[in-house]
Amino acid sequence: MSAADVLKDALAMISAPHKWAKGAIAFDRHGNQVKPLDEKACRFCMVGAIQRLQPNADDYGQAIMILRKACGSQSIFEFNDQCGHKAMTKVMRRAISYAEAA
Repeated sequence: MSAADVLKDALAMISAPHKWAKGAIAFDRHGNQVKPLDEKACRFCMVGAIQRLQPNADDYGQAIMILRKACGSQSIFEFNDQCGHKAMTKVMRRAISYAEAA
């Protein structure tokens, strides 16, 4: 799995607005905050979706570094929690294009 694959799979996981999360890395169906690897987790922020995939350390590090770049001056968490779903998907697609070009 490459960083581009990690980012693509993470985006697929949160491409529907009801699967995306703000304010925490992951939530269960009742809105309780859970860890991204919890079997009950069903909504994820951008980082939570990447963590849920359990990529190897190199691919995880590359994906996070590229996603940081795509978020511009904001941290990934700031961007995720302050933007709308459409802006989040746009940034994830930008990160994927950066990863594919690397």
